[in-house]
Amino acid sequence: MIYGDEYCVHMAPGFDPEVASTAELRALFENATCISRFHASSDNRFIKYISDSALGRSHCYKLDEDRMIEINDSFLREPIVIHNEVADLISFQFVSSVKRSEFLGERKNVHDLGPAIIVSALPGRELTYRVPKVNETIRHVVVYTTLSNLMERMGENSEDYPGWLRDILDGEHDQPRQRVLFLEDVHRELTWSFFHLPVSGRLLNHWMFAKFHELLSIGLQILKNDQAYLERGAEHPAVPHGDIIRRATTILNREYANPPTLPQLARHLGISETQLKSGFKSLHGATIRQYIIARRVEAARLLLNENRHSISEIADIVGYQDHSAFSRAFRRLNGCTPKGWRRSHRH
Repeated sequence: MIYGDEYCVHMAPGFDPEVASTAELRALFENATCISRFHASSDNRFIKYISDSALGRSHCYKLDEDRMIEINDSFLREPIVIHNEVADLISFQFVSSVKRSEFLGERKNVHDLGPAIIVSALPGRELTYRVPKVNETIRHVVVYTTLSNLMERMGENSEDYPGWLRDILDGEHDQPRQRVLFLEDVHRELTWSFFHLPVSGRLLNHWMFAKFHELLSIGLQILKNDQAYLERGAEHPAVPHGDIIRRATTILNREYANPPTLPQLARHLGISETQLKSGFKSLHGATIRQYIIARRVEAARLLLNENRHSISEIADIVGYQDHSAFSRAFRRLNGCTPKGWRRSHRH
């Protein structure tokens, strides 16, 4: 895993990193400030850095050559661009709460959609440029680990994972890929202790190792391909109807980009299509199609804020082959186009 030092510059009004040329980006960072020099900790057991305090509170703990944790609790008042070099890594960014805003006339309603993970796989060497949001609290925890030896280190079988990740692990795809996975409420408190560290000194090293493996294991378990699970056929579980519908929700939270058909999902859950549709509408106040579209748009918003992909790439990632349909759905739920959303959240 390569995770190079991060460099920062303040962004001039009107500058758009997405449309800037490679030469313009290089020139921008000629006199950049290094904000993340790794240095030995006091007990030499692991390496950490603390970003420039003017940019917020960001702590990173590099446990060894294969493992690193970033804890970000920032509030930026001026637009900046952050640049570094990475290679051969996969990251799991845990976001404790995803908010969705809706306008009913002049009234704004904010819905809590629960926690999510942004999974990023970068097999080759990449120069990254990120534009964090301003005037908004940025709070998340990210675990980074080496991608090429991940399955071997974890004792896992790559066949249990989604095709897009298997393609990277097998060397059939060499470009970065990202996915957004929505989690259950039980996962909401996973990162709370990172912002209220319960230990210090030499114990912090042991605690960080344990938390790293907890989050990585949970991220991998959630990443395992629900689509392959669906193909094994119906289970006919003897559980309450409400729990069956919640299981459907879990599947759609992970497979919204390529969801099972209604007959597939009903057959797997062991209920009729009519029971599935009525039960889902009763639980969520929305049809399955409406729910999938909302999840796709929420995932797109997170990826737009990450600023790693073009808008057309994000449309593909969240499940839209028709990019015009993506733009229409996004505008209907957010009141602006994806491009307008990205522009407004930089300033």
